Amino acid sequence: MYDLVKASDGLIGHGTGNVNVNVQFRMIVFRPFKNEILTGRITKCTAEGIRVSVRFFDNIFVPSTMLFDGCNYDANEQTWIWHTEGENEDEEANDLFLDVGDTVNFRIESESWHDQAPAAPKIRRPGESESVTDYKPPYSIEASMTEQGLGGVHWW
Repeated sequence: MYDLVKASDGLIGHGTGNVNVNVQFRMIVFRPFKNEILTGRITKCTAEGIRVSVRFFDNIFVPSTMLFDGCNYDANEQTWIWHTEGENEDEEANDLFLDVGDTVNFRIESESWHDQAPAAPKIRRPGESESVTDYKPPYSIEASMTEQGLGGVHWW
């Protein structure tokens, strides 16, 4: 939702106590096209891949299989490193880093929709932590960085 334009006074339903309010609002819809190239910022690097954000949307994931050939994950630094080799004998090999906070270009490969049905709250025992392993966001994007011009903006 972008902003709320107008809201009416609430009308209370007789006998039910339900309140009905008519609202008028403006909404921004984000749904990029397949193969569209976007620019975002890396928010997290793991051995499974890279999480990217475009400020207003955070559920973008680049799996490790969709990174450049020669990319390796450094667990100590929690970063991805692309080991490049020079095209000529005169050129040196370079290590190009994908660090948290870097601005990157990426290509949209697929999108996933997950129905979010309302569920009753789970009763937790004292000292029991909340499990987030089963959570799937309502909308998520899978992207790639396997072509020239993709990856770190500062590389190109």
